[in-house]
Amino acid sequence: MLAFKRKYADDLLAYSFLWPSLLILVALLLYPLADVVRLSFHDSNLQRETWIGLGNYSALLQDPLFYKALWQTVLFTAASVILHLLIGLGLAVLLNMQINETFRAWARGLLIVPWLLAPTVAGMIWVLMLAPFGVFNGLLVSLGLIDVNASVSWLGNPETALGSVTAMNVWRAFPFFMVMLLAGLQAIPKQLYEAAEIDGATLWQQFWHITLPQLRGVITTVVLLDSIWTFRAFDPVFVMTGGGPAHSSEVLATAIYFDGFQKLRFGYASAEAVVMFVILFIVSAIYVRRTMSNGT
Repeated sequence: MLAFKRKYADDLLAYSFLWPSLLILVALLLYPLADVVRLSFHDSNLQRETWIGLGNYSALLQDPLFYKALWQTVLFTAASVILHLLIGLGLAVLLNMQINETFRAWARGLLIVPWLLAPTVAGMIWVLMLAPFGVFNGLLVSLGLIDVNASVSWLGNPETALGSVTAMNVWRAFPFFMVMLLAGLQAIPKQLYEAAEIDGATLWQQFWHITLPQLRGVITTVVLLDSIWTFRAFDPVFVMTGGGPAHSSEVLATAIYFDGFQKLRFGYASAEAVVMFVILFIVSAIYVRRTMSNGT
């Protein structure tokens, strides 16, 4: 009985140390989330707040700009994640080959530089590069791909604005995939490749039947994480295009910002934020289930 009481006292003492952190978590995360959900059922601005039930969600389902922003968010996320995976995997495979260790270290250090930049800084760099008289147009002129008098406005053209933002996001975030996949490649036992060579397997067969299956867990984890991060991305779009021109690069994060803080439709913006949260929660649940099933 005495041992039970001592154990209970020890457990109570341990949990007491968690209360400050739990209170901060509630104050900084749970309360704002609950307040956003509450606001989504109100017509709210800086002066008044009126209960309208599902009115904001009904208006959301009838708003073509919401569907456009949602679709462009999906395109932005899908293109970014796929290119992150392809570029990151390709570079990881190259860096994992039998090459000079000094060259490998320098290459890895240089390639990771974009990931070290803040999204705002990276966005501003690309704004300057993609300006009508910027570096990118100068390069195209030197290659003879466009006329010397032409000035292509990559960020001012509705057909190229979203693609330009996606290109910047791909450039900034592919090192995360490269580093994670390189770590996964270096953890694959060399004996598997040696046995495959003895059996006469080609390099492609080794990659398809050994490398990819061994990397499946890492790939799944980084793809899910990157999907979450990219889907809620705000900085690159806001800095480079502000969602324009003519909403051609609008994503959910920028739509929420403009509806809430510029149009002062806080209830409507909260409804958009709740929809975005539900989507991200589903993806996060998939990620958590995946990591728990792998025991990581």
